[in-house]
Amino acid sequence: MRTSTYELFLPLINRKEEEIADRTLLINGLYGAIDIIPKEYADKVRAGDFEGLPLALRERLLLRGHITCKDYDAELADQKLLGRIYRTIISRSSIEPVIMPTYDCNFRCPYCFEQHRLNHGQQWLDLNMSPGMIEAVFKALKEYKDQGYLFKECYLYGGEPFLVKNIGTVRSICRHCKEMGLEIRAVTNGYDLDSFIDLMYEFKIKHLHITVDGMGSVNDRMRLHKSGCGTYEKILKNIELALQRDIKIKMRVNVNHDNLHRIKELIDDITARGLIKYKNYSYYFRAISDYDHPENPIQEHEIIDELLSIGFTAQEAIEHQNLYSGLAEGIWKLMEKENYPDFNPCYCGSEAGLMVIDPFGNVYPCTESVAREEIATGYVDQETGRIIWNFDRAKWRTRTTDIMEACLGCPYAFTCRGGCASRAMAAHGSYFRESCGEFKEIAQFVAARVAGADWEKNHQEELTLSLAGPLSRLSEADRKTIMETRNQKVMMDIIKNAGFALKKE
Repeated sequence: MRTSTYELFLPLINRKEEEIADRTLLINGLYGAIDIIPKEYADKVRAGDFEGLPLALRERLLLRGHITCKDYDAELADQKLLGRIYRTIISRSSIEPVIMPTYDCNFRCPYCFEQHRLNHGQQWLDLNMSPGMIEAVFKALKEYKDQGYLFKECYLYGGEPFLVKNIGTVRSICRHCKEMGLEIRAVTNGYDLDSFIDLMYEFKIKHLHITVDGMGSVNDRMRLHKSGCGTYEKILKNIELALQRDIKIKMRVNVNHDNLHRIKELIDDITARGLIKYKNYSYYFRAISDYDHPENPIQEHEIIDELLSIGFTAQEAIEHQNLYSGLAEGIWKLMEKENYPDFNPCYCGSEAGLMVIDPFGNVYPCTESVAREEIATGYVDQETGRIIWNFDRAKWRTRTTDIMEACLGCPYAFTCRGGCASRAMAAHGSYFRESCGEFKEIAQFVAARVAGADWEKNHQEELTLSLAGPLSRLSEADRKTIMETRNQKVMMDIIKNAGFALKKE
């Protein structure tokens, strides 16, 4: 008997930012078990003194996977098995289409990761997705849907999808989405949004992702219009116009050293404008690369520190910082105990079902890889209306934490998921390396406070379900079949019999 390789011991922090001295948080990153136990017993678990534990507690921790009779290799086999289940059943049965009407954009943001597209020249940028290509794209998507692939949404992306000159192209794409019953969402800078309001009402576009990087001139320096005119006032007016039409707005604020200490000004202004009174409005902050000072990149935790310094509570700061809030929402959801913990080994859709289709029909695995044809994983054949994949698609499907060497045996494997592939390329020169970033520190900060807040309110000791239970019901023959079969039905029958209840995507 030993303490699990995947075990984490964390303090509990209450809403007053005080440590709850007599309790310790136990998190098993493999099985997703989150438990709170007396600190004196947590010290014994950490030290391997299992005889010093009360019998009932020892049995509970064994059943939930915090302590185990398995050796390292057996636990590692569980990680690989869970990863294979996810990759075979979930990530291979769903797709996430993202359509780019054009590469052109009316902004020239200095931090844009698509700046390389400007090298192609304005004539190339001016090209929109042709009617024939739109027909071919949706013929291909319909074929996937007819084959049983799961997808309910389609994202519009760019460049800038909502350019006034693009309205005919966007309308055609939206019409096809409506015919397929797809919900339409869009990532837009919001500048020409007023010209698309009627179209959005017609096609029931209810979700927009818009970036505003500070108040007034601060935003105008970072969200730079190509004509040189200011952008802040028009974007904010368009956001309010959309909110009045019951369109959900998620406002992203990219933060670097230029605007880190100007966050309060923006929050004060959106509050004074009354935007936060709309139930369909939210905003969050995210650190970006600072090209003016590449030797001194901003860290995600600096945003948390800034929010705390201007009067946010830790819980409020977590809610408005992108990487922190996503993790917190996941833990709160797990604590409802309606589903088993997630065991997704894919960092994002690039390793699963994401397909970003550019105006020319090139298919990319990631929004940050567009316009780099050497990274394309396929193309839409306009004559047949089918997507023709190349061998690189299979490579992206193997960038998962049950396969990447650095992630094997890591307690954060199913939450960090190896980190962003594009950041891995920047750091290591390879998309197929890990990119851990600040995830360890973020996870510890969030988990301690989410669990601490729940402990104060409910005093429950078992916060989540554990995957250790259903895994224990698999026979050796079952496990062998799972690791060898390519038949989704065979695998699904096995895991259902073992008691797995996979979430509906």
